[in-house]
Amino acid sequence: MLKVSIMSPVVKKTVLVHFSATVDKQIPKAILLGASGEQLKNFLLTAEENELSLDGFAAGNYTLRVEAGNEVTSKQIIIP
Repeated sequence: MLKVSIMSPVVKKTVLVHFSATVDKQIPKAILLGASGEQLKNFLLTAEENELSLDGFAAGNYTLRVEAGNEVTSKQIIIP
């Protein structure tokens, strides 16, 4: 089962993502989506806790979609 937590939904330059999943031979990934659902950036999650850089993104509402094997979860984040 995929469990994802974000330390704070309001972020500035980085977002700290903590996840736990049991996925064989697949590296979980996170996809930053814009307000209209367009893919803006992909991240590989290489540890249980990952610091993802959001430097250069404009203020607004975003979705961070985390995929591990067949499991998917999404979290809302805000860049003020």
